[in-house]
Amino acid sequence: MTEKANQFTGPKQYLEKSFLEELNYKIWSTKASRFNADKRLKTKAKFSNISLAFLSAYLIIASLISVYNINTGNSENIINYIITALSILVLVVSQFENAQDYNLNARIFHDCGLELSVLYNDLRMFKTLKSNPSEYEMYTFAKNLSEKYQTVLRNYQNHSPIDYDIFQINNVNYFEKVAPEKVTPKNIKKIKRRYLWEIYGWYSAMIILPPILILGIILIANYIK
Repeated sequence: MTEKANQFTGPKQYLEKSFLEELNYKIWSTKASRFNADKRLKTKAKFSNISLAFLSAYLIIASLISVYNINTGNSENIINYIITALSILVLVVSQFENAQDYNLNARIFHDCGLELSVLYNDLRMFKTLKSNPSEYEMYTFAKNLSEKYQTVLRNYQNHSPIDYDIFQINNVNYFEKVAPEKVTPKNIKKIKRRYLWEIYGWYSAMIILPPILILGIILIANYIK
Protein backbone atom coordinates (compact mmCIF):
# COMPACT_ATOMS: atom_id res chain seq x y z
CA MET A 1 0.00 0.00 0.00
CA THR A 2 1.47 3.35 -1.01
CA GLU A 3 1.97 6.13 1.53
CA LYS A 4 -0.61 8.91 1.37
CA ALA A 5 0.78 12.11 -0.08
CA ASN A 6 0.71 15.24 2.03
CA GLN A 7 -2.23 17.49 1.27
CA PHE A 8 -0.50 20.60 2.55
CA THR A 9 2.83 22.19 1.71
CA GLY A 10 4.89 25.04 3.12
CA PRO A 11 4.12 26.41 6.59
CA LYS A 12 0.69 24.71 6.47
CA GLN A 13 2.38 21.31 6.78
CA TYR A 14 1.59 21.50 10.50
CA LEU A 15 -2.01 20.69 9.48
CA GLU A 16 -0.81 17.19 8.65
CA LYS A 17 0.31 16.72 12.25
CA SER A 18 -1.52 16.55 15.56
CA PHE A 19 -3.68 19.39 16.79
CA LEU A 20 -1.09 20.24 19.45
CA GLU A 21 1.56 20.60 16.76
CA GLU A 22 -0.76 22.86 14.80
CA LEU A 23 -1.49 24.91 17.90
CA ASN A 24 2.21 25.04 18.71
CA TYR A 25 2.99 26.62 15.32
CA LYS A 26 0.10 29.08 15.52
CA ILE A 27 1.05 30.37 18.98
CA TRP A 28 4.76 30.47 18.14
CA SER A 29 4.31 32.38 14.88
CA THR A 30 1.67 34.77 16.26
CA LYS A 31 3.73 35.49 19.38
CA ALA A 32 6.82 36.31 17.32
CA SER A 33 4.82 38.42 14.85
CA ARG A 34 3.28 40.47 17.68
CA PHE A 35 6.71 41.17 19.13
CA ASN A 36 7.89 42.15 15.65
CA ALA A 37 4.96 44.56 15.43
CA ASP A 38 5.95 46.04 18.79
CA LYS A 39 9.53 46.62 17.58
CA ARG A 40 8.38 48.04 14.22
CA LEU A 41 5.97 50.54 15.78
CA LYS A 42 8.47 51.70 18.39
CA THR A 43 10.96 52.40 15.61
CA LYS A 44 8.30 54.25 13.61
CA ALA A 45 7.44 56.34 16.67
CA LYS A 46 11.10 57.34 17.05
CA PHE A 47 11.53 58.34 13.42
CA SER A 48 8.17 60.07 13.39
CA ASN A 49 9.41 62.38 16.15
CA ILE A 50 12.71 62.92 14.35
CA SER A 51 11.04 63.85 11.07
CA LEU A 52 8.65 66.26 12.80
CA ALA A 53 11.62 67.86 14.54
CA PHE A 54 13.32 68.37 11.17
CA LEU A 55 10.18 69.89 9.65
CA SER A 56 9.88 72.26 12.59
CA ALA A 57 13.55 73.19 12.20
CA TYR A 58 13.03 73.93 8.49
CA LEU A 59 10.09 76.17 9.40
CA ILE A 60 12.15 78.09 11.96
CA ILE A 61 15.07 78.49 9.55
CA ALA A 62 12.79 79.79 6.80
CA SER A 63 11.23 82.24 9.28
CA LEU A 64 14.65 83.49 10.37
CA ILE A 65 15.59 84.22 6.76
CA SER A 66 12.63 86.60 6.57
CA VAL A 67 13.16 88.08 10.07
CA TYR A 68 16.82 88.94 9.57
CA ASN A 69 16.34 90.13 5.98
CA ILE A 70 18.98 87.78 4.66
CA ASN A 71 19.66 88.57 1.01
CA THR A 72 17.57 86.19 -1.06
CA GLY A 73 17.33 88.25 -4.21
CA ASN A 74 13.79 88.72 -5.42
CA SER A 75 12.40 85.72 -3.55
CA GLU A 76 10.87 87.43 -0.47
CA ASN A 77 7.35 86.41 -1.46
CA ILE A 78 8.58 82.91 -2.14
CA ILE A 79 10.07 82.72 1.37
CA ASN A 80 6.75 83.84 2.88
CA TYR A 81 4.96 81.22 0.79
CA ILE A 82 7.38 78.53 1.96
CA ILE A 83 6.86 79.53 5.60
CA THR A 84 3.09 79.23 5.17
CA ALA A 85 3.39 75.94 3.32
CA LEU A 86 5.72 74.48 5.97
CA SER A 87 3.38 75.61 8.75
CA ILE A 88 0.48 73.78 7.12
CA LEU A 89 2.65 70.72 6.45
CA VAL A 90 3.87 70.55 10.07
CA LEU A 91 0.28 70.87 11.33
CA VAL A 92 -1.11 68.17 9.04
CA VAL A 93 1.75 65.73 9.56
CA SER A 94 1.69 66.25 13.34
CA GLN A 95 -2.03 65.51 13.54
CA PHE A 96 -1.70 62.46 11.30
CA GLU A 97 1.29 61.01 13.16
CA ASN A 98 -0.22 61.67 16.59
CA ALA A 99 -3.40 59.89 15.50
CA GLN A 100 -1.39 56.73 14.75
CA ASP A 101 -0.51 56.23 18.44
CA TYR A 102 2.57 54.20 17.56
CA ASN A 103 3.82 53.85 21.14
CA LEU A 104 0.39 52.89 22.45
CA ASN A 105 -0.14 50.28 19.74
CA ALA A 106 3.40 48.99 20.26
CA ARG A 107 2.67 48.44 23.95
CA ILE A 108 -0.58 46.66 23.08
CA PHE A 109 1.23 44.30 20.71
CA HIS A 110 3.91 43.73 23.36
CA ASP A 111 1.26 42.83 25.94
CA CYS A 112 -0.31 40.45 23.44
CA GLY A 113 3.06 38.81 22.83
CA LEU A 114 3.54 38.36 26.57
CA GLU A 115 0.15 36.67 26.94
CA LEU A 116 0.93 34.36 24.03
CA SER A 117 4.31 33.59 25.58
CA VAL A 118 2.54 32.25 28.65
CA LEU A 119 0.40 29.97 26.49
CA TYR A 120 3.43 28.87 24.48
CA ASN A 121 5.37 28.04 27.67
CA ASP A 122 2.41 26.04 29.00
CA LEU A 123 2.28 24.06 25.77
CA ARG A 124 6.03 23.40 25.75
CA MET A 125 5.95 22.25 29.37
CA PHE A 126 3.05 19.90 28.66
CA LYS A 127 4.80 18.40 25.63
CA THR A 128 8.19 17.99 27.29
CA LEU A 129 7.40 17.32 30.95
CA LYS A 130 4.14 15.38 30.85
CA SER A 131 4.98 11.69 30.54
CA ASN A 132 2.62 9.61 28.44
CA PRO A 133 -0.53 11.73 28.83
CA SER A 134 -3.82 9.99 28.22
CA GLU A 135 -6.01 10.91 25.27
CA TYR A 136 -8.42 12.62 27.65
CA GLU A 137 -5.61 14.70 29.19
CA MET A 138 -4.38 15.70 25.74
CA TYR A 139 -7.91 16.56 24.62
CA THR A 140 -8.64 18.63 27.73
CA PHE A 141 -5.34 20.48 27.60
CA ALA A 142 -5.58 21.18 23.85
CA LYS A 143 -9.20 22.37 24.15
CA ASN A 144 -8.45 24.73 27.05
CA LEU A 145 -5.32 26.08 25.42
CA SER A 146 -7.10 26.63 22.10
CA GLU A 147 -9.87 28.56 23.86
CA LYS A 148 -7.30 30.74 25.66
CA TYR A 149 -5.51 31.37 22.36
CA GLN A 150 -8.74 32.44 20.67
CA THR A 151 -9.53 34.72 23.60
CA VAL A 152 -6.17 36.47 23.23
CA LEU A 153 -6.75 36.93 19.49
CA ARG A 154 -10.19 38.44 20.12
CA ASN A 155 -8.79 40.92 22.63
CA TYR A 156 -6.14 42.36 20.33
CA GLN A 157 -5.97 43.69 16.79
CA ASN A 158 -4.07 41.73 14.17
CA HIS A 159 -0.49 42.51 13.23
CA SER A 160 0.65 43.65 9.78
CA PRO A 161 1.63 41.04 7.16
CA ILE A 162 5.17 42.46 7.17
CA ASP A 163 5.52 41.35 10.80
CA TYR A 164 4.87 37.73 9.82
CA ASP A 165 7.25 38.08 6.87
CA ILE A 166 9.98 39.23 9.25
CA PHE A 167 9.19 36.21 11.44
CA GLN A 168 9.83 33.98 8.45
CA ILE A 169 13.22 35.44 7.59
CA ASN A 170 14.19 35.41 11.28
CA ASN A 171 13.59 31.66 11.26
CA VAL A 172 15.21 30.74 7.98
CA ASN A 173 16.41 27.35 9.22
CA TYR A 174 12.85 26.25 9.95
CA PHE A 175 11.30 27.58 6.75
CA GLU A 176 14.11 26.18 4.61
CA LYS A 177 12.74 22.77 5.60
CA VAL A 178 8.99 23.36 5.36
CA ALA A 179 8.74 26.19 2.80
CA PRO A 180 12.06 26.90 1.07
CA GLU A 181 10.31 29.01 -1.59
CA LYS A 182 9.38 31.53 1.13
CA VAL A 183 12.95 32.22 2.20
CA THR A 184 14.86 32.36 -1.06
CA PRO A 185 17.54 35.08 -1.20
CA LYS A 186 15.34 37.03 -3.62
CA ASN A 187 12.31 36.91 -1.30
CA ILE A 188 14.39 37.79 1.74
CA LYS A 189 15.78 40.90 0.00
CA LYS A 190 12.28 41.86 -1.13
CA ILE A 191 10.91 41.56 2.41
CA LYS A 192 13.80 43.58 3.85
CA ARG A 193 13.24 46.35 1.29
CA ARG A 194 9.53 46.48 2.15
CA TYR A 195 10.34 46.55 5.85
CA LEU A 196 12.85 49.37 5.48
CA TRP A 197 10.40 51.41 3.42
CA GLU A 198 7.62 50.71 5.95
CA ILE A 199 9.73 52.16 8.75
CA TYR A 200 12.05 54.71 7.17
CA GLY A 201 10.71 55.59 3.71
CA TRP A 202 8.09 58.22 4.52
CA TYR A 203 10.16 59.81 7.27
CA SER A 204 13.31 59.94 5.17
CA ALA A 205 11.32 61.75 2.48
CA MET A 206 10.08 64.30 5.03
CA ILE A 207 13.65 64.97 6.15
CA ILE A 208 15.37 65.08 2.76
CA LEU A 209 12.83 66.52 0.31
CA PRO A 210 11.75 69.84 1.94
CA PRO A 211 15.17 71.60 1.82
CA ILE A 212 15.70 70.37 -1.74
CA LEU A 213 12.27 71.69 -2.80
CA ILE A 214 12.76 74.97 -0.96
CA LEU A 215 16.13 75.67 -2.58
CA GLY A 216 14.76 74.60 -5.95
CA ILE A 217 11.78 76.96 -5.69
CA ILE A 218 14.00 79.88 -4.67
CA LEU A 219 16.51 79.27 -7.47
CA ILE A 220 13.78 78.91 -10.08
CA ALA A 221 12.01 82.07 -8.86
CA ASN A 222 15.22 84.11 -9.04
CA TYR A 223 16.10 82.64 -12.43
CA ILE A 224 12.71 83.52 -13.89
CA LYS A 225 12.89 87.08 -12.58
